[in-house]
Amino acid sequence: GAGCAEPGRLLPTLRCDWEVVTFGFIASAAADPDPDPPPWSSLSVPVYSLATVPDAGPTKGDSADRPSMNITTYCTPVTIKPTRRLAVALYTHTATARNMLATGKGVLQGLRRHHAELVPTLGKSSAHDVDKLEALRETHGLNIVTRWGVPTIEDAKSAVLLEIVSLETAGDHHLALCEVVDWENIEGEGEPLYTGDLPK
Repeated sequence: GAGCAEPGRLLPTLRCDWEVVTFGFIASAAADPDPDPPPWSSLSVPVYSLATVPDAGPTKGDSADRPSMNITTYCTPVTIKPTRRLAVALYTHTATARNMLATGKGVLQGLRRHHAELVPTLGKSSAHDVDKLEALRETHGLNIVTRWGVPTIEDAKSAVLLEIVSLETAGDHHLALCEVVDWENIEGEGEPLYTGDLPK
């Protein structure tokens, strides 16, 4: 239908310098404070990081140059049966979005409260310019482990392997309907991170 695209075919050719997909607790890349914010901007929702890798196949040129992670809160479960699916908004032209659009896959990581300090690195810088994996290791002292072929944060709260089923262009985002292929609940300390836990 109008506005829909097949993953791996609708690929951004530009770039965006921020990787935040959020309800409004984190300032957007270009927007001034909204004098009349929408109702959902006051809701506290889970904070995720979407991890993606470049494509090594025919759409390699459409990927970013390296793996990436972002900050995502525009994300919600939408079905249970016959299969579990999530809707995830991809901020157009970011490295994370480019990788996922090219490969059709990504790993959604649930973050913990102590990961709040990662928001500037993951959400306010671009993997086009910064090696985020190196920054996580060197600056934040985190271990990076590979899950389903994708570098992820070792002590994340959870990890969910997603595969794009359908895609719709939606202004400054692509809306990806994703199949839940697999998941892991990760043991460790730390409660889930919510937008209400972040500095205003």
